Amino acid sequence: MWINPLSVLGMLSIPFLISNLATFVGFLMATYYSITYTNKFYEGRQRPLSWILIVSGLASFCVSEFGQFLMPYRLNLSVLESIIILIAQNFGVIAIAVGCFLLYKEVM
Repeated sequence: MWINPLSVLGMLSIPFLISNLATFVGFLMATYYSITYTNKFYEGRQRPLSWILIVSGLASFCVSEFGQFLMPYRLNLSVLESIIILIAQNFGVIAIAVGCFLLYKEVM
């Protein structure tokens, strides 16, 4: 069951909806551009593990943000949906952190 997103928080409903949508669209664009950049820059060559981890972390964050975008408008959020969102978010943090560490090791 869904709640009307334009009335759930009173006067703050529309700014809250727009800010959540902007966050999701921002992660979606970052994921798209990072995949496009990686494919063009490493065209014909093997991609390093660091970039693969960073891009997969951004994609995982995109999935997590989509779930968090829908979360406030659900009446009965299931435990499975919450667990999927948490796993996606935690995987994204770990993947980006490990990818950045591998980039650091390449430079040093």
